[in-house]
Amino acid sequence: MVSGLADRSSRYVLLLLSSMAFSCSPGGSSGENVFTSDRFLNIAHRGGALLAPEETMVAYENAVAAGADVLEMDLHETADGVIVCMHDEKIDRTTDGEGFIRNFTYEELSRFDAGYNFSPPDFPCRGRGLIVPRFVDILDAFTDMSFMAEIKQVDPPIIDDVLEVIRERGLYERIIIASLVDSVVERVKEKDPRVMTSWGTTEMLTFVTMSDEDEKTFLPSSRFLQPPREVISEETMERIRRFALKVHVWTVNEPADMRRFMGMGVDGIITDDPETLEVLASSRFSRY
Repeated sequence: MVSGLADRSSRYVLLLLSSMAFSCSPGGSSGENVFTSDRFLNIAHRGGALLAPEETMVAYENAVAAGADVLEMDLHETADGVIVCMHDEKIDRTTDGEGFIRNFTYEELSRFDAGYNFSPPDFPCRGRGLIVPRFVDILDAFTDMSFMAEIKQVDPPIIDDVLEVIRERGLYERIIIASLVDSVVERVKEKDPRVMTSWGTTEMLTFVTMSDEDEKTFLPSSRFLQPPREVISEETMERIRRFALKVHVWTVNEPADMRRFMGMGVDGIITDDPETLEVLASSRFSRY
């Protein structure tokens, strides 16, 4: 497994050296709402973090080229009010800098190398000009794609700024907003009910642990749930189908697990390896 990933990382570096842009044609939504469709979804977690420096422009380009249907990202805000894509609240793990995102202006943040810590021991993406992208940069670069965006930053709140970006681009059919914090999901729905949301942590736990009797009075807040792989069982899938929900399980990187979850009937898989998932999904489903 490690050698295979190393080989793919090497191919990625060669692509980086030859071109900083990929064709966006293999994936995409083609104008449809893929989240409500019957189509199985290949969801690139952080842009496919096993294959490229996570949540960078090139990671998302790579994911699209691999055949991803949905690009997943995490959202924070800089000191000057710019929404950016990064999983952690600090830049230490993925860049050559240190500190909280919220303490930098975007200009300052852009000086750090977002490919610096990718793929040890060789670190092939250092010095390649990769920066932390703005949320709008990703949305505007992939106008045929769909997105899952998790609001990570809670304090200070960034909900209004995120919703403004969505409204300006009319992305209501192409993006799901997620958060593990229930109050964030609730606030998003209150501020703009047109925005698709997935469940918060409390609703998810209630759903997977409630009794059959409690199930009779359970009212889901939306059709979309993104559970961790550990909670998905045949019994849970039966309950999901009774409620006509759409389930996208995370984070699934091993081929055997991908096959298992597809066999259970999940609607999508959130993976760091969209390339492998696309190969397996294409052999199982009619993809396009």
